[in-house]
Amino acid sequence: MKLSTKGRYAARIMLCIAKHQTDGAVTKKKIAEQEGISTDYIEQIVVPLKNAGLVTSTRGLRGGFRLSKLAKDISLYDILRATEGDFKKVEMLIEGKSRSDSIIMEEVWQGAFQELLNYFSNVSLQECLEKYVKHMDKEPIMFNI
Repeated sequence: MKLSTKGRYAARIMLCIAKHQTDGAVTKKKIAEQEGISTDYIEQIVVPLKNAGLVTSTRGLRGGFRLSKLAKDISLYDILRATEGDFKKVEMLIEGKSRSDSIIMEEVWQGAFQELLNYFSNVSLQECLEKYVKHMDKEPIMFNI
């Protein structure tokens, strides 16, 4: 499995929203400034997150994005599934179903993907937020101008 930029950025966007939503809805501009992602690309990424019920958006002066659920109830798998699609199935080029080595390897790859699925399903956005806060307490991010 290869995670695209879209999936990785979606996780960063969701973490950014989780970090700042106590101040109100988080704007595309704020996310763009914090994450270094263009506002147009943010919009493309947020659409599948909204469709999956992970974020809501509001228009207007105080508009922006909010998590639709508590951060503890959103897993990395939820975010990746929304942006990357369901990767429960391994797509492989198999030379023929009659080859026993292809069948064995397919089982191996399915097992590996199941491990990834389990891992991402057990990491919540809340855990990522807590790790971020803990890291920032130790080593604040330096911005050089």
